[in-house]
Amino acid sequence: MKRIYSLGLLWAAVWAAAQPVTAPVRSFETRCTICHGGDATGTDRAPSILGFLGSHSDTEIATLVRTGRVDKGMPRFAFTNEEMDVLLKHLHGLATGTVQVTPGQPRPGTGPFQPHPVSLKLRDGRTLAGTLTSESAFSATVITADGKFHLLIRDGGNYSERQIEPKQDWASYDGSLTGNRYSRLEQINTNNIQKLAPAWVFPVPGAPRLEVTPLVIDGVMYVTGPNEAYAVDATSGRQIWAFRMPRTPGILSEAGGGANRGVAVAGNRVFMATDHAHVIALDRGTGKKLWDVTMADAAEGYSASAAPLVVGDLVLSGVAGGEEGARGFVDAYKVATGERAWRFYSIPVRGEKGAETWVGNALERGCGATWLTGSYDAALETLYWAVGNPCPDFNGDERKGDNLYTSSVVALDIKTGTMKWYYQFTPHDMHDWDSVQPMLLVDEQWEGRPRKLLLHGDRNGFFFVLDRTNGELLLAKPFSTVNWATGYGKDGRPILTEHFDSTLEGALVCPGVGGGANWPAASYDPITKLFYVRVIDGCAIYKKDPAPIDMGQRFFGGSGVGQPGANLFIRALDIRTGRTAWEYKLANGGGSGTLATAGGLVFFGEGGGTMTAVNATSGKTVWHFETGQNWRASPMTYMVGGKQYVALAGNGGIFTFALVQ
Repeated sequence: MKRIYSLGLLWAAVWAAAQPVTAPVRSFETRCTICHGGDATGTDRAPSILGFLGSHSDTEIATLVRTGRVDKGMPRFAFTNEEMDVLLKHLHGLATGTVQVTPGQPRPGTGPFQPHPVSLKLRDGRTLAGTLTSESAFSATVITADGKFHLLIRDGGNYSERQIEPKQDWASYDGSLTGNRYSRLEQINTNNIQKLAPAWVFPVPGAPRLEVTPLVIDGVMYVTGPNEAYAVDATSGRQIWAFRMPRTPGILSEAGGGANRGVAVAGNRVFMATDHAHVIALDRGTGKKLWDVTMADAAEGYSASAAPLVVGDLVLSGVAGGEEGARGFVDAYKVATGERAWRFYSIPVRGEKGAETWVGNALERGCGATWLTGSYDAALETLYWAVGNPCPDFNGDERKGDNLYTSSVVALDIKTGTMKWYYQFTPHDMHDWDSVQPMLLVDEQWEGRPRKLLLHGDRNGFFFVLDRTNGELLLAKPFSTVNWATGYGKDGRPILTEHFDSTLEGALVCPGVGGGANWPAASYDPITKLFYVRVIDGCAIYKKDPAPIDMGQRFFGGSGVGQPGANLFIRALDIRTGRTAWEYKLANGGGSGTLATAGGLVFFGEGGGTMTAVNATSGKTVWHFETGQNWRASPMTYMVGGKQYVALAGNGGIFTFALVQ
């Protein structure tokens, strides 16, 4: 019997080998249900994808399936076009409830939460009709037909509406269009700061780095990760909706590492930039994509990481990709349609005005990236945008001259994008001292008369005060160790020393590659008259390298090697003199930008994970909280329902604090 059985197996194997090989059938059931469930509402392995289906096109869904999200645990699936058509039809059927699910699987609507129409009787007797967009055991969110969010408190089957007023929104990247991260909120102040405690945390799983500043409008917080956006109840941290799209492979800049600094909001639209240099508009109530425009081709070195800026009916964005040879520009798009209204290039082409400041062969790949959110003066109808350094970074041999308009601030007419004036902080920079640091617009007395000022702590180690109506230099004083210039002349140009040039052998230049300051937020307190900035106090050995540009790779034209002994500080500068009023040494290096408030406080994150508050006048520590986070972002504050919150993004998510009773 054993022999007969063995012969049978052998015959079966021979017969099977002789049959034609049939490719495995790829379908939702065979590839996707193990993680997302038969009804696509999720399992303990992966979340519901019904929301994703509703906010993305078939092309985007197909791209995600075929490229996967390895960083999130989703493999690639090589669906053919025919298989993809069947898959998409099945998915849309699940989303609309028109298809049957696999026997034994829950039917649509019986698994994890799905948005649906409701008519709720509130405790105060009112009836609230709309779409229930999210819900937990203790809270919920309803969006009504007018597009308004209603945050609800839930107690079993009973609902009451959370009061939003009094409120103070944080409506743009720096809290206002002026670029000044200062808040007039004073509920949290020097007298009660010791009662500040964690309120909630919103995690962004798998994000390699978080540099976002959240926005809060009408009680809803908007947060980004790499190619992701979330709407969150700003009182509890409960997610309302999520938008995700695959990250783009091959991006070399900071955006390729996951950097994204946030959104802009106008009306019912939320705007964000993607890693591959697109600007997209999402529906504020649902997260569904409304339009998508390409700023530039990622294959040509372009990327994007900045939070857009909304001014009137325009949404504005810059681009990254400086070390990849991308030519910088600022774009303005129509809020409603995504139609481009104008573009300003930060570097001229040959024959244009300014091109004569590029002598050599570097102009066509001169960089001048525009990767930080700008500032805006409504009265002057003027947009102020920071411009990055020229390329190659450390070798100026093929770009002799000032290299306009790199390492500058440009003042642009908001209607046309035409440049009104510029000021170049570092002509012919050879040290990677881009000027992509905040441009703060303040109105103050200057030498006995009111002036419209622009305050700026530059990467080259100097603190600047400009008249923002015309770009006139009013003050330039070092705020970190500087040896490349002794100051600035009446002509507005630096007075150079022998330490300015990078060399083949290497030259010791201060500040170092990180600069005296960098992109983290600065703030100005109109009460103390102090400017608060994160400072890197150090030097570097700069070498230039004559090797030719290798397109498709990051190129610097040399190197800058930081020297031992560098320190980091939060420094408070007197804007009239540039002198340091006080300084706070940051522990363990690192650290965030600053937030100043009318409560007499300055908030920031320190290396090692501490969230810290100091007295705005003296710099004395008044509060700290250990979180174990690696801070890259800068703090913000807002008020909902009469309660003030302070929030800061770390590598683990959004950490939010409020006073305890």
